[in-house]
Amino acid sequence: MATETIYHSIIESDVPARLDRLPWSRWHWLVVIALGITWVLDGLEVTLAGAIGAVLKRPDALGLTGHRRRIFRHQLRH
Repeated sequence: MATETIYHSIIESDVPARLDRLPWSRWHWLVVIALGITWVLDGLEVTLAGAIGAVLKRPDALGLTGHRRRIFRHQLRH
C-alpha cells in the first residue's frame, strides 16, 4: 500500500487587510440600496401572489367560460 505524504504549508496574505482599507464609496451605497429595493419588491410579489392565488383558482374569478377556461388551464400546466 502506497502512502502519500502531503505537506501543508501556511500561506500568509495581506489581501484581507488591503480590502479592509479600501474606502466605502457612492458605488457601494448604490449597490446596497438596489439590493434592498429588490428584496422589498420580491417580498411584495410573494405576498400578493399568496393573497390572490387562491382567489384566481376559482373558476369564476377571471370571468372565463368554456373554451377559454380550458385554454387557460392548459397554459398554466405548461
